[in-house]
Amino acid sequence: MLLRKFTWDDIQAIVDLEARSFAVGAYDREDLEAVFSNPDSFNYVAEADGKVVGYVVAIPLDNSSADIESIAVDPGLQRSGLGSSLMSYIEEEMVARGFSISVLEVREKNLEAIAFYQRQGYETTKLLNNYYREYFRDSRHGFRMAKRLK
Repeated sequence: MLLRKFTWDDIQAIVDLEARSFAVGAYDREDLEAVFSNPDSFNYVAEADGKVVGYVVAIPLDNSSADIESIAVDPGLQRSGLGSSLMSYIEEEMVARGFSISVLEVREKNLEAIAFYQRQGYETTKLLNNYYREYFRDSRHGFRMAKRLK
């Protein structure tokens, strides 16, 4: 498994990965291009056998915190430790860039993702009413979660 910086050659593989990874609310190509085009974002992909199998992208919010805008792992590799590796990698990069807090948003009813983030040390800090456009398990609400970095 190789963790490396994103290149524009990866964009279609990431669009495809998004579609496989999220039954509701997957970013489309336009959304992903906007996120990856942000000059302040930092973006990494996980590659196995020349194929993109995961990615993570973060965007600074202010001088002390950065937001994990999106993270996805190929469904066939979920629960393999790859998501944890991507989280560790992006958090280390946040620290190297001087950030002390990592923030993310997650759907209120995405219990699997919430449990994953809690295992990574994230805590719920805020309920986000009607945060998402699409319903997921009868809810459009989300949670903001945060973690103090080393």
